[in-house]
Amino acid sequence: MKKVLGPLDRFVFEFTSPATMSLFRIFLGSIITLNLLLMAGDFQIWFTEQGWVPTEMVRKWGSSRWYYNPFMNVLDPTLMKFIYALLLLVAILYTIGLFSRVMGVLLLLGVFALQARNPIILNGGDTLTRASLFWMAFAPVGAMYSVDRLRQLKKDPGAPVQQASPWPQRLMCYQWALMYFTTAWAKGFGNLWREGTAAWYPPNLSEFTRFWLPGFLEQQPFVGIWTYGTLIIEVALGTLVFYRPWRKWVLIGGILLHAGIEYRLNIPLFAALCISGYVNFYDGEEVQAWIDRIKAKRQGRVIHEPAG
Repeated sequence: MKKVLGPLDRFVFEFTSPATMSLFRIFLGSIITLNLLLMAGDFQIWFTEQGWVPTEMVRKWGSSRWYYNPFMNVLDPTLMKFIYALLLLVAILYTIGLFSRVMGVLLLLGVFALQARNPIILNGGDTLTRASLFWMAFAPVGAMYSVDRLRQLKKDPGAPVQQASPWPQRLMCYQWALMYFTTAWAKGFGNLWREGTAAWYPPNLSEFTRFWLPGFLEQQPFVGIWTYGTLIIEVALGTLVFYRPWRKWVLIGGILLHAGIEYRLNIPLFAALCISGYVNFYDGEEVQAWIDRIKAKRQGRVIHEPAG
């Protein structure tokens, strides 16, 4: 049993550099901050009693669910705007890594409450954001690349970075893999996906279409290539991404997939969120080595890696 579970136990729990989790904090916080800024222009429409979704409608929408949402009791639009501004401030502080753990918990609660205040406009990216914030609440997200780290060094210039168990990072890897695998699994039961025509439909919906594409690329055999290629990449992202020799190529496939979606479909920040999570498939030491190489190049130095 130890031979079987030992490698898995080390993969999930063996202490490592917190560089990956700290870097993902910056990505996740930046995306949430940008999302809040993008919604600010329509804030009154979506999140106040003066808009299209008053609290009574939300109560009827979620009548079968039981949970407490403090935002459901905020009926004053001015007070709701103030709370929204505070949430935006929390997102910014989380991104820069000031009081990271506290800001992470507050951001999780705030994002959950805000999204529950208007579930009508949510999509899969919002669900993925909530799940990520939950796992990140248990991670040492301020250990590196943060104001918290700078404050620590100011007090103790020689303070080493404390290694940590990467289990929140590993669970986010499984979250991403499960997302892709179940998506491909569900698509496999659809006739349009099996026929190789499904990729034609979303770009031709006026609600989603974004940038122009030459007409011949929206005809066969290219539609079949986009359709089956999507399925192949999603299955690989749910399985083969854990095989290290193939990891880089699978993730490049995922980047190309989401780059195409971002170009052709108007789904704000979804591609950015999915791609940012790919960093979790790399160990902290790997990410730290990347950052060190970037710093060295900017300073005109060369880092020689050991052979092998």
